[in-house]
Amino acid sequence: KEYRKDLEEGMKGKGMTVFEDTPDLIRVKNAAQILNERQYKKDLETEIKGKGMDVGPDTPEIRRAKKASEIASMKEYKKDLENEIKGKGMEVGTDTLDIQRAKKASEIVSQKEYKKDLKTEIIGKGMQVGPYTPEIQRVKRASEIASQKMYKDEAEKMLCNYSAVPDTPEMERIRSTQKNISSV
Repeated sequence: KEYRKDLEEGMKGKGMTVFEDTPDLIRVKNAAQILNERQYKKDLETEIKGKGMDVGPDTPEIRRAKKASEIASMKEYKKDLENEIKGKGMEVGTDTLDIQRAKKASEIVSQKEYKKDLKTEIIGKGMQVGPYTPEIQRVKRASEIASQKMYKDEAEKMLCNYSAVPDTPEMERIRSTQKNISSV
C-alpha cells in the first residue's frame, strides 16, 4: 500500500499515467494470489484440521457439491445423447421393438425362475401351497373379523351423530297395520 501511494504521488505530479494492466503487474498479481492461496491452505491445515474439525469428503457441503456435479454430468450426458444419437435419426426409447422384446423375455425368465423356486423350495419340502392351507384360512378369518370390527366401530360413531325420530301417528298406524297383516 505504501509503495502504491508513493508511486501515485511521485507519478501524478510529473504528468505520467499509471497502467495497471501491464504484463509485469499482471504477473505480480498472479504470483501474489498464488502465494495467498498457499498461505490459506497452510493455515487451513494447521488451524482447522489440526484442531479436529471435519474437513473431508464426508462433510454435507462436499456431498452436496458432489451431488450437484453428478446431476450436471447426467444432464450433459442426456444432452449429448439427444444431440449425438437421436439427432442422427437413431431411436433410443422404451418403445422400440428390441427393448420391448428384451423386457418380455426378462419377464418370462423371471416367471420361470419363480415357478422353479416355488417347486423346489416350497412344494418340494412338503409344504402346501393353495387357498385352503390352515395358515391362509386363519389369515382370511382374522381379516374378516378385523373388517367387521371396523364396520361396527364406524356404525357406532355414526349413531352418535344421529338422534331417534319420535313416533308420529302415521308411524304408529303403519306398525299396527304390519302387526295385523302378520297375525293374519
